[in-house]
Amino acid sequence: MKVQEILENYNSLKASITIVEAEIKELEEEILDAKSVNLDGMPKAKGFTSSNIETFVAEKEDKINKKKREIEKNKTKIKIVEDLVKTLKKYNQDIIDMRYYQMISIEEIATKKNRGYGAIQKTIDKSIRFMQKEYNQNKKSI
Repeated sequence: MKVQEILENYNSLKASITIVEAEIKELEEEILDAKSVNLDGMPKAKGFTSSNIETFVAEKEDKINKKKREIEKNKTKIKIVEDLVKTLKKYNQDIIDMRYYQMISIEEIATKKNRGYGAIQKTIDKSIRFMQKEYNQNKKSI
């Protein structure tokens, strides 16, 4: 996993989680609708034949499970990066927060922190290298 890549896509990952969660809800509603549509009171043979509804429900449940795995994968990436940011000094945490979480430009951060553009860029680069090193070391020790 590349820490910088996750940071750069942080807000997109968060948004995709919300979108996929909404898609899961829609799929669950489709399953409920399908299950309630064809209730004609007649018993259906189970095990030997499968109805269109059973097939439809199974396909939707597979999609839901895939989407849930996607969400978990993205949540894990976000959690790892957020935890890595917490290992930084407070000043560096603030810089990373402003740059990647709040999407503030380096120029604006430099103005807010009363520093030069180069100093802010250097802080970001050092912080990312530190976090990547931490991640790589911890990954190997597991």
